[in-house]
Amino acid sequence: MPRQSNLIRFILIFPNLPTSGKFILKDLPGSGKRIDILCRCLDACFKWGPNILNNNTLEIVAILSNELSLTFTSHKDMPLGEVGWAKEISNVLQEGSCPFISKTYENLDTLVKRIRRISDIWVMDEEGVSFKGILNRISHSQNSFMLGNNRGFDSYAYEVIKKYQIPSMSLGDTSYLGSHCIALVIAQLERLIT
Repeated sequence: MPRQSNLIRFILIFPNLPTSGKFILKDLPGSGKRIDILCRCLDACFKWGPNILNNNTLEIVAILSNELSLTFTSHKDMPLGEVGWAKEISNVLQEGSCPFISKTYENLDTLVKRIRRISDIWVMDEEGVSFKGILNRISHSQNSFMLGNNRGFDSYAYEVIKKYQIPSMSLGDTSYLGSHCIALVIAQLERLIT
């Protein structure tokens, strides 16, 4: 399968997020088991991240409870803010449809196996190689950046990372929120094309 050049994908792993879509919009961190983090990452990617990059080159895949994935792509009617995103996610999880969210029943292992055929995959980790040191390589291929939730990666994610020998990449010594990692990666890649 040919690689779609310059696609930037973020793989977000949420081992405890409910797949029922039933959470209270006024209590996203509690009732949604921190679905607010996913919503903030979506805003970072599609709303406050890109200035130069075309949104069509950005994608987020979220693995929920290691049983299904939601793929988010750009669309003119995307919501703004955590509650807007949560409403759309809830709708799709409860068998509704949305033009910019697709649902697939696949776990992390299946996703990585599929994506590594078309994309380089990097694990975002403070201990990894410097992001700036690999910018030239990244700019010439499709890339996927894997991030954990607010607690990092669970043991299953580490097993998959080890199984496929996915290299680590670092934005520096500072530990950033997932949304900030996404915004920083997009900003660095935009600097390459200016």
